[in-house]
Amino acid sequence: MWASNTDKGTLLRVPVTRTGGPGPVQLVAGNLPGIDDFKFLSTCTSIAFVALNSQDKVAVVYPDGHSRVVLTAADGLASPTDTAIRGTRLYITDGGDAAPHDSKLQEGRINLAALLDPAAQGL
Repeated sequence: MWASNTDKGTLLRVPVTRTGGPGPVQLVAGNLPGIDDFKFLSTCTSIAFVALNSQDKVAVVYPDGHSRVVLTAADGLASPTDTAIRGTRLYITDGGDAAPHDSKLQEGRINLAALLDPAAQGL
């Protein structure tokens, strides 16, 4: 199971034991201020797209715990609350918390080569 902690800015993983109970909480990534919701690139990967609501950013978190910001307010984000992925399409819901309170759904394309290249800066 995975969870985000908005107050602490962390992405967490909780393994399920053989008996079905929770194992020890594992810190996957920190320094994600305003983390809200997240989605994985696919069911076969631990690469997550996380909405950083209070920062007006979307970041990618990699399995080793490092992260990088891939979208910002300059890209039109306004209090992103969640992400959704379908193929190479990324959808972002904006809560529009700050004025002018522009709630919307945004869409973009995921550049898989850039996503998987550690030297790349964007999607």
